Amino acid sequence: MLSPLLLLGLGWAAASGPSAETRSDQLRAARTWAIQLGGLGGTDGPRLRPLAGVPFDLLVIEPNDDDGQPWSRAEVGAAANGKLLVAYLSVGAAEDYRRYWQPGWKPGQPEWILKADPDWPGNYDVAYWNPAWQKLALAGLDTLIDQGFHGVYLDLIDAYMRRPERPSARAEMAAWVCQIARHARARDPQFLIIPQNAPELLSDSDYAACVDATAQEETFVYATDRVTEAERQTELLASFKNWRKLGKPVLTLDYASNPVLARQTYARARTAGLVPYVSVRNLDVLTPGR
Repeated sequence: MLSPLLLLGLGWAAASGPSAETRSDQLRAARTWAIQLGGLGGTDGPRLRPLAGVPFDLLVIEPNDDDGQPWSRAEVGAAANGKLLVAYLSVGAAEDYRRYWQPGWKPGQPEWILKADPDWPGNYDVAYWNPAWQKLALAGLDTLIDQGFHGVYLDLIDAYMRRPERPSARAEMAAWVCQIARHARARDPQFLIIPQNAPELLSDSDYAACVDATAQEETFVYATDRVTEAERQTELLASFKNWRKLGKPVLTLDYASNPVLARQTYARARTAGLVPYVSVRNLDVLTPGR
């Protein structure tokens, strides 16, 4: 896989982005996107500069460098360079490598930390309906708005599925996403809200009105190089049709290292009217689109 610096060395031109009156227009016009979480360097080195020239219409990155320090507004603006630059934010789980994490925190302390995620070390399920957690997450949202990001990519929206003992979990997640949207747009009316996974929440009309697009992992390929079941593909593609009828773009994120499988995945997604990206599971490098 190619690093951003190498991509520039291969002659990738800067993305100018389509002409659009609003960010929503630009998002609807997007045909390429990518996500890189990590591998962007610390206080030394080029930092975000290599991203200015990568040819994607939309790019999702961490709001901070690998040392945990937020990118400056100037760095964010230079990296955007005509494309939509969107920050990653987990609102359904806490991460012990974030700046907000305090010594001594563990499940039950504070009360909104529920349990460790065995699949992702350092990640913890949270009571996302808890006001204390929401205050913390909204503070992170304020920071990335101050940094000049065009929107936010919300992860762990499907965390409500982990709470079968709580009948209100699904409705509370939909309400939480809309609270995030209201908070952000009170400061920046064009701020984009892009949740990842849980496309079934579109059946909530209030939720559908709050978000600008959806992203979905593993529509065609599980991590890594394992083709998803036909039933999963059929169900997801049907739900995506509903999103597209409402004018909401669908970004797909699949994980393939096999070049032939990656090309097939791009082709299938584009035939379905989706905006695909295929990468490695750690999302710590950018891979060229096909």
